[in-house]
Amino acid sequence: MVHRILSLSLTFRNLIIGVAAAVLALGFFQLPRAASADVFPEFAPTQVQIQTEAPGLSAAEVEQLITVPLEQDLLNGVAWLDEITSESAPGLSSVDLVFGPGTDEQKARQAVQERLIQVGGLPQVGKPPVMIQPLSSTSRVMMIGLSSKDASRIDMSVLARWNIKPRLLGVPGVANVIIWGEQDRQLQVQVDPAQLRSRGVSLDQVIRTTGNALWVSPLTFVEASTPGTGGFIDTPSQRLAIQHVLPITKAQDLASVAVEDTPDKRLRIGDVASVVEDHQPLIGDVTLSDGPGIMLVIEKYPGANTREVTHAVEEAMTSLQPGLSGITVDTHVYRPASFVDTALDNVGLWVLVAVPAVSVLLGLYFLSWRVALISLVSITLAEMAALWVLYLRGSPFNMMVLAGLAIALGAVIDDIVIGFDRVQGQLRREDRGTGEGPGTGDGRGPDGRRSVADVVVDATAAVRRPAFFATLILLLAVVPVVFLSGIGGAFARPLALSYALAVIASTVVALTLTPVLTAMLLARTRLGHRRNPVLGWLHRGFDRISPKTLLRPGLAVAAAAVLAGTGFAVWPQLDGASPIPSLHQRELLIQVEAPPGTSLPEMNRLGQTAADQLRALPGVESVGAHVGRARESDQVVNVNSGEFWVNLKSSADYDRTVAAINRTMNGQTGLDSEVLTYPQARLDQVRADNGDGAPVVVRVYGQDLGVLRQQAQLVSKAISQVPGIVRPQVPDVVEEPTLEVKVDLAAAQSHGIKPGDVRRTAATYFSGLPVGSLYEEQKVFDVVVWGSPATRSAPQKVQDLLIDTPNGGHVRLGDVASVRVTPYPTVIEHYATSRSLDVVADVSGRDLNTVLDDVRNRVQAMPMPYEYHVEVQSDVAHQQSQDLRIAGLVAAALLGSFLLLQAAFGSWRAATLVLLALPLAGVGGVLTAFAVGGVMSVGALGGFLVVLGIAVRNLVLLVRGYQETEPRQDGTVDPRRIVDATRDRVGPVLLTALATAVAVLPAVVLGTIEGMEVLHPLAVVVLGGLVTSTLVTLFIVPALYIRFHSSPGGLGRRRTGPEPGPSTAGRAPGAAAADGGRTERREAPRGGPRRRLGRRRWVAGLSAAGLLLAGGASLSACADSRSSAAPAAEHDEEPPAEIEKVPEGRIPRLTLAEDTVARLHITMEPLRQAPLDGTGPPQTLIPLKAVVYDPEGKTFAFTSPKPFVYLRTPVELGRFGKDDAVVKSGLAKGTPVVTVGAAELLGIEYETDGEHE
Repeated sequence: MVHRILSLSLTFRNLIIGVAAAVLALGFFQLPRAASADVFPEFAPTQVQIQTEAPGLSAAEVEQLITVPLEQDLLNGVAWLDEITSESAPGLSSVDLVFGPGTDEQKARQAVQERLIQVGGLPQVGKPPVMIQPLSSTSRVMMIGLSSKDASRIDMSVLARWNIKPRLLGVPGVANVIIWGEQDRQLQVQVDPAQLRSRGVSLDQVIRTTGNALWVSPLTFVEASTPGTGGFIDTPSQRLAIQHVLPITKAQDLASVAVEDTPDKRLRIGDVASVVEDHQPLIGDVTLSDGPGIMLVIEKYPGANTREVTHAVEEAMTSLQPGLSGITVDTHVYRPASFVDTALDNVGLWVLVAVPAVSVLLGLYFLSWRVALISLVSITLAEMAALWVLYLRGSPFNMMVLAGLAIALGAVIDDIVIGFDRVQGQLRREDRGTGEGPGTGDGRGPDGRRSVADVVVDATAAVRRPAFFATLILLLAVVPVVFLSGIGGAFARPLALSYALAVIASTVVALTLTPVLTAMLLARTRLGHRRNPVLGWLHRGFDRISPKTLLRPGLAVAAAAVLAGTGFAVWPQLDGASPIPSLHQRELLIQVEAPPGTSLPEMNRLGQTAADQLRALPGVESVGAHVGRARESDQVVNVNSGEFWVNLKSSADYDRTVAAINRTMNGQTGLDSEVLTYPQARLDQVRADNGDGAPVVVRVYGQDLGVLRQQAQLVSKAISQVPGIVRPQVPDVVEEPTLEVKVDLAAAQSHGIKPGDVRRTAATYFSGLPVGSLYEEQKVFDVVVWGSPATRSAPQKVQDLLIDTPNGGHVRLGDVASVRVTPYPTVIEHYATSRSLDVVADVSGRDLNTVLDDVRNRVQAMPMPYEYHVEVQSDVAHQQSQDLRIAGLVAAALLGSFLLLQAAFGSWRAATLVLLALPLAGVGGVLTAFAVGGVMSVGALGGFLVVLGIAVRNLVLLVRGYQETEPRQDGTVDPRRIVDATRDRVGPVLLTALATAVAVLPAVVLGTIEGMEVLHPLAVVVLGGLVTSTLVTLFIVPALYIRFHSSPGGLGRRRTGPEPGPSTAGRAPGAAAADGGRTERREAPRGGPRRRLGRRRWVAGLSAAGLLLAGGASLSACADSRSSAAPAAEHDEEPPAEIEKVPEGRIPRLTLAEDTVARLHITMEPLRQAPLDGTGPPQTLIPLKAVVYDPEGKTFAFTSPKPFVYLRTPVELGRFGKDDAVVKSGLAKGTPVVTVGAAELLGIEYETDGEHE
């Protein structure tokens, strides 16, 4: 079969060359433009997210009014649903539906959409639910900053919402455009209850008047809810449509509308309220390098080409530029395409250095520039063909794909080396007239020599048969990787696919183009006469060493034992916790979080301070930040969370700059931070969503948070008595102070009002009520009735709010309802449609399964309150099932490899020897991986696969060479002939090792720069593995082969051909030098017993899976591992804060470092004696910005007994004014209190006190 393929290739040589030229030409010119390139493959499961905006609702109200109806009545039980979770945050409900592996995303979205059609039953407290567009795993493809010194942020928001966003959504590949820091233009009717009372107008009159003044209103109780149509008039000759033009276009127009149902018909809205143009309550904000602004976050669809989408977005922004006068556009806030471009450039640089260097090395070895040219073309074509197959099947090119191609480079190089080595040896024998092969006696020229084409066919066929078995073993090695699930499988599959395609392409090239070019370019050369003097030097050195090594099997056994022991000792020391590479991306993401309850202005101040310090660092080019969230965004957080996007200069030292950034962020008092890259953040998020965490998780389900906490503590106490359980704990629920309003029914009834009247009135004053819309120039703007800023300036204003009564009077809200500050969860999470609280624990000293069984029995025996239950959450069964499946595949791969080796050798003992020797070849890689940091990354695992591929090929050809030597009369092999056969393989083995080392050396020199995060550790492992692989091939295996061949019928193949003659008997080591260093071999006649044996080799192993058990197991750990965060830089600086240890119940003193006080900009003002708001008698007043609330709602102020020492002092407050409150007790007139930084001091006190506990 191989002879026929080779003969056909030479017959259709022009076709072969044409196809190869087309593949190369199209690859060089088409693939760089058309192929999709990204950093990571898609690793997120199939999921659908439903978001519902509900401005003004607390997390608990969002849960009760929106999340629960969505989950339990609509979405639970959707087809193919695997898991349903939700988060209820202030103003937002987010429901995530994760579907089973392999679910078609479009079908899943269709099933969800069918349920959402029934959403009309939800309370009218928010906007309709929105199904978020399908997004890539690393969805953010670009972030654009908009800032201006002339245009207001409202104007920029209008421009972004109605001009820029629609244009960008039309770009192919763009899934969503999020406007961060958006300030919607609104016409606001700002009312003050005192002013309404003085004018004798009710809030309901203002609402009705404003709504009816517009064409359309969402309020069903006003006439504008049914605006009607204009109609038309038919004249005898034409039809005239009637169109009404709204005269209200600005605030002054609306202010001039007369108030309904008032005796004074001249009373206008502007007389009882302030009508202004303003923006909605903000749920997030943005800080750019030149100040506040707007940030556009562009997200892409799964599989979209990052570079194409980026360039298309930039072109779209360029086309919009004429309409953006006065606005600064920064398209480099975050631009991952820059990293992709740089990574591809660096990988391209490595290829441009490595491939020509390998080709030159091969040309120098064979003393032929034609060999160098053929090698260059063959290597390039093999890799290019694999890329073409990936492109045609729609696979994007990412780091894993490139890693697979790099891993296959060792096999590609070895294909060329073994082919040219055999061709050169055959030509040398032809020159001496001793050539053998199927063509002997046929097709010879007048000089008795065969043509170069015949020699190339015979020589190539001779090496391709054993190489074919080695190739099958390599393909089996990656099969188990394909069956990995989760994140590990998502990363491993493209690597395995590209590797397999490159190996197959290399085999095809070795059977087609390489022999064609060899026959054409070497036809007029005398390659057989050329012998590299270095080879003679290597042979002489081997002749001196071999008697002391190969003929002393005990030494080989000892060496094998040392290698095995070293490998077993060092392998467990390698850190496999994060096999997925950490990127050296120069666009960093810093996730920050302030104490719960931090206000947006304070968060902006903290962010601006941190951003200014980051910009001052050497190596930092720009800093942008957004806090809170935006509509339809990928963040479900409150305004106390934010993200900084830091761009490093191209000339900056990466590690040093990142360390400086870590130090700077660690010094930010009141902010917790983590420095990483966006792809790493997404990996962490997906891992967290998949439940990666503690080995034992006991989840308590219920409704009341207090009861959940109580039951969770009981569960924690119960499982702590289970042997093997260590450190059981109940994670804290993050809470923030919340004003709770509860109507007193009796008091409300006495004034003739209902609880709903109180809620609706308070909602209008403090959250705003949309009463209609303005339609202007293809834009839509809300008209809102809202309380004046003074009405909503302090917590006391809630109690002082005036509620209209049916008889035309008013009642203070505090007289009909209780208002108190109480802690509420910041975000309420649901698992399986229910609240829950987890009890987590570690396991030590016992088997995890046994511990889980005991824990399950213990908690199932515990009594639970009504509607509460407990479940032991564990992926152990699933993980064990997967591990068992992978272990079975690995075992099948080992068996298949063993059968393939037996088929190649015809000997069970030879197959056993080679199979046991393969792990020894990789010990050098284990040592080098340990020496450079001990991290077992995916690149390091790829390096072991490279070494394995080279070792398999070398050992198969080596043992087959042994079997081709003439045996003794008793069937055993003369050890001296084993030495001779090994000597023949010295040149090819060392050449393959040296060429592979030359190929990977540039990756070592380049280091872990952009794009080389996988290739650098791969290269390091390969360099170490090549050393031990070469030693095992040339010294250990030959010696062990001699050792186990001491009895007849041992490792050698049984011969059925003619008996050996005396022509080679008794040949001493080194005697083969006279014919070029190659032992004469006699081929058995074609057909007959030997060919029948070759046919039987196909029976074993073609359906089994991989060889590397350790590699597969480590890759499977990808699904369970969590990326380690960037280490905080160590420093010996003074701690930013210390807290006094005091008995329980007393308030401790807080001592700050001087630089901490400076960073916080702490400012103090004395209590003053003055009338409240300028009216009434003088009273002791405290600025409202100095007042802080603890979780119980008590009020405090921070005083300073001495410099840098602060004490939280209780203070009882009376009436509240616009900027001050009356001090009833606790502090005396003239006492200095902290007015700037009080919230931070409170957060520091709680945080530091928690650490001391």
